[in-house]
Amino acid sequence: MMTGDLPPPPIVCMLSEHREGSLVQIQGEIRSASVNSGTYRLLVRKQGPSGTAHVSQQSDFSISPDSIVRLDGLRFSLEPDGRYRAQLSVRVGTVEYMCEREGPDLSTPL
Repeated sequence: MMTGDLPPPPIVCMLSEHREGSLVQIQGEIRSASVNSGTYRLLVRKQGPSGTAHVSQQSDFSISPDSIVRLDGLRFSLEPDGRYRAQLSVRVGTVEYMCEREGPDLSTPL
């Protein structure tokens, strides 16, 4: 079977980064082609000269066909030499979907 013949996954997730100075906000999106409900967990691990920290958020969600659930996400400060790794896991029934992002985007210095 060719990959073009595969149906789209029931759940798609995305993470994006938004910055204001040293503040970073990680926002998430969950998309679905059908009606679904489940739980999500957004976890951010940041590292910098002053140490490591973990921040997380978890909640239930429900989504209707061809729509988007937007997560306000997590906001945290990041030192100039700091890095982060964000993971969004979405569980629907017994199936788990995952998306990740590392940053900050290097195109815009802190």
